[in-house]
Amino acid sequence: MKHLVLISILVLFLACEKESNEFKNGFYMGTFKYDTLLLWESLGITDDHFTEYASGGVLQQKYPIHCLTEGSISTHNDIISFGNIQITQPPNKYLNECESEYLLIGNYNIEEVSDSIISFWKISRLGKQEYRLKLYYPE
Repeated sequence: MKHLVLISILVLFLACEKESNEFKNGFYMGTFKYDTLLLWESLGITDDHFTEYASGGVLQQKYPIHCLTEGSISTHNDIISFGNIQITQPPNKYLNECESEYLLIGNYNIEEVSDSIISFWKISRLGKQEYRLKLYYPE
């Protein structure tokens, strides 16, 4: 009987772990802060896929200074992962001008997730990279 209870608890625990995208599909806009830069960022999410977009905004844009990417997005516990990365818009049309430090790639710590906000960060070579995005157009 003890084994049955332990197995039931283990199955319930494993079923409760977050393994997929928990964000609403739609178009997000906000800021990307890194080192001394504060840049405007736009991101579209559809199921397990994301795309960075060139955007208009009051702040300096991430593109055309830095490359924009697209790929897969997933979450597990308090980590958001960006993988299968493709460069969608390199500066001046040259892939070799993409600085890897500024690509949206790898694992980030989730700071906040709500119906309308996604906030995540990671530590990189020049310090903390922070994305704070607000859902503007849900799908």
